[in-house]
Amino acid sequence: MWQCLYLLLLLGASICCIAGSPAQRPSPRILNIQSLGSTTSNLPNIYRDGGGGGKINGINFIIFSDSLYTSGGVPKSDNSNLVNFSSNSLAASNYDGRAIQSLFDFGTTQKGPKQQIPYYYDGGENDFTTAIWPNQGIATLCGGICGVSFPSVINRTAISAGQDSRSVLYNTSIQISLTAFGPVVTRPTQRLFIRGEPLFGGFGTLVGTDGYLYLFATITKTADSNGVKMARVRQHSFADRSQYQYWNGNSWSSKMPAYADGGAANIFSYSQEFLGILYGPGTGDLFYSTYLGQYVLMFQADDPAIDRNVYVSYSAAVDRGWSTPRAIYQTSTLPGGYSYSFHAYPNYDSSGRVIPLSWSEYAPPNTYIISMASLTFA
Repeated sequence: MWQCLYLLLLLGASICCIAGSPAQRPSPRILNIQSLGSTTSNLPNIYRDGGGGGKINGINFIIFSDSLYTSGGVPKSDNSNLVNFSSNSLAASNYDGRAIQSLFDFGTTQKGPKQQIPYYYDGGENDFTTAIWPNQGIATLCGGICGVSFPSVINRTAISAGQDSRSVLYNTSIQISLTAFGPVVTRPTQRLFIRGEPLFGGFGTLVGTDGYLYLFATITKTADSNGVKMARVRQHSFADRSQYQYWNGNSWSSKMPAYADGGAANIFSYSQEFLGILYGPGTGDLFYSTYLGQYVLMFQADDPAIDRNVYVSYSAAVDRGWSTPRAIYQTSTLPGGYSYSFHAYPNYDSSGRVIPLSWSEYAPPNTYIISMASLTFA
């Protein structure tokens, strides 16, 4: 089926604007947000989390983190029905024209979805102590025929020990290309930015009409620096750290700002307090809306187990002037669980009026699902 689909691909790219944006419209109004339920797949019994997506060669893709594949039903606490596990997977969305939550996964009914992103085994990564977790959008590059993203590489041992602050080792760059047999993912470099630095690209990207790729990093759990920072690089050099420039709050510089810099280099600042901890933005997406004529930032705070709200902010310029974030939606959760890994998908509707949303829902011991909704601007 994928081979037939590939023959019908249309070449195209979703290009965002960086400079010369139209003036900001006052108070954009949301007409409605409609729940779409959980995702379905051509491969049964997938339980996973993560998300984020983009368009490659005219096809909408969503990229996921951990996936559990069972012989039937939700994963059992003793793993007795677990058939296979993959650290990440990639699926085509709405490939059959049924719905955006209808996914076409790449793999087999015997083993489930294919793990797409390769490890650097000679660099100390492996299938047991390391994970590669995509949790951001996919930038459309190469004239529309490839996508790039910047997932985190995770220390599973630290997570198992409850050492969340040490769990992220670094982020990496990946390039996704399509063949007649499905997507192929390569990693041009093992690591890009490391723990303790802003993980640029971890909060997604914007493809500029000026030849640059703009990358965003969230800052959280600091006293006075929480928010979003920005870097840029020539699109063909996205895997070369030496070619990056960083926004310092006033201009572009070759010097990277510190993770905690008092917010001096932030393009957007946000904090909320819970039990004495200040949380910044967690997951989400920043994009330019042609429908609204301005930039849109949608996110869930970095305490998703406490706060189910989705927040939105608008600005006429990407580097400053963001409106006060307001809550627009509460994500659904499984009984006894919580939601996280929120994402928006501006690549689906060329008019920019309709924005699909997704988030992960977890309930102990091992139930993970992806739920979706559709936002329509007035």
